Amino acid sequence: MATLVRSLPVRLVEVSRSGCRLECSRPIESGTSGQLAVELGGVMRIDDIRIARCQMRMGAGPIYQVGAELLRTRRLGRRTVRMAIKTIIDGRMGAGHARNDHDVPIPASVRTTGAGGRSESRAPPAQPSRGP
Repeated sequence: MATLVRSLPVRLVEVSRSGCRLECSRPIESGTSGQLAVELGGVMRIDDIRIARCQMRMGAGPIYQVGAELLRTRRLGRRTVRMAIKTIIDGRMGAGHARNDHDVPIPASVRTTGAGGRSESRAPPAQPSRGP
């Protein structure tokens, strides 16, 4: 068993408690899982993600818009993207968005894992069954 890790610079355009919109110069296959690492509030935040969609942004050259789901594969820790967004939304950091003072998207990095950037080893969190 082996794992292929590659790093892809992206721009974090929008973010919420459950997902984010990224921009990058190369396409990323839907279903690819990896980690999003971004500095927010002076702290490096890292969270597991799964790519939900990727499409070329028309008229912008080789720019791809990527929709990614923030996965709940571990406890909500102090240094996760989800905790930073929760803090922002709860109003403890002031601004209600993840952009700097100049309204420019924040640079981030995505590490994808698995053969060809795709990993089948990490399943989404189990949903509790709802009995009859």
